[in-house]
Amino acid sequence: MNWLDHEELALASRRAPDPVQPAPRRMPIRVLVAHDSRLLAEALMFTLETDPMLEPIGYALDGWEAFELVSTLRPDAILVGPQLSGLDGLSLIRFVHMVWPQVRIIVLAETQVPHEVEEAYGVGATDYLPNDRSTDELLDAISSACLRQVAFDRGANASALRSELVER
Repeated sequence: MNWLDHEELALASRRAPDPVQPAPRRMPIRVLVAHDSRLLAEALMFTLETDPMLEPIGYALDGWEAFELVSTLRPDAILVGPQLSGLDGLSLIRFVHMVWPQVRIIVLAETQVPHEVEEAYGVGATDYLPNDRSTDELLDAISSACLRQVAFDRGANASALRSELVER
């Protein structure tokens, strides 16, 4: 291979992609927050905005309002506080899971009581986190919940998948 061949390879690598074959576009994970504390709900919204892979789409302070927002906004994931008024957290999880089983539901609770965790998983929660977790753990839990099948198929962890998707 002479220097002209190397030049041709270098030029080929810099050419624009074929317009007929658009590059795959990664969509952000759309997240809804449902929590009885306005302060915590707004803080979660700001936290979600820090991750380019996530798109916070709204929050609700009441279970019925959250159900309404799920039906209109169609999130990929919901962060749910178990102490919602109106429609409690477990009932919200149950109804959302029945109507939209593809929506990933992560419970954010003050404590991690074993029978409450089992109940949440039993009605359709994808994950259950105590409020004392770090921001990175929360973001990883959301990504992991939404990428769970991909992670199992590829044998990778959520952090590695998040890094890979952000780099694309």
